[in-house]
Amino acid sequence: MLTQKRENPMAIRSKNALSQVLLKLMMYKPFAEITISDLTSRAGLSRQTFYTNFQRKEDILVYLLHGLYQRYLDKITAARPVPDNLLIDYFIFWGDSRDFLSLLFRQNMGYLFQDANRAFFVEDTGILDDMFKCEPWQLPYIKASLAGITYELLNMWITRDQGLSVDTLTGLTRNLLRGALFA
Repeated sequence: MLTQKRENPMAIRSKNALSQVLLKLMMYKPFAEITISDLTSRAGLSRQTFYTNFQRKEDILVYLLHGLYQRYLDKITAARPVPDNLLIDYFIFWGDSRDFLSLLFRQNMGYLFQDANRAFFVEDTGILDDMFKCEPWQLPYIKASLAGITYELLNMWITRDQGLSVDTLTGLTRNLLRGALFA
């Protein structure tokens, strides 16, 4: 999911145009009612251009998520945070993308974010392997726990908007992972 490859600049412009149109339409129209024709006509592109770049509408959202996860990966690769700071950086990063995530969750498309989150934590990020001081057999369990807990907490944080700060959310996550909340 998070591999870099050179892409045609025209394809990037087309993908970005389709992405922006889709996000605008999703603000006032259910995702299921948005057609490929809606997207291409508003983006000033042909149906062929859509199908050259995407197979289905959901692929546009996957493309956007991929770009966001790539930015997050670039950030943590440069910073090399310790696990506690990884959680802080995670919630800050996705808090900055709150409007996009809120739109996904409102449109019942949160499963796309959940899949991307799982891929990020469990499948693709070798950088995480170096962060944790654990036995090799423990690492997949730690990463799976992070994938689940971060997705669920982020989903609740964004959809319920109870005014929790990143510090509070991170502290809660740390305590959950350490078992500190269990009697």
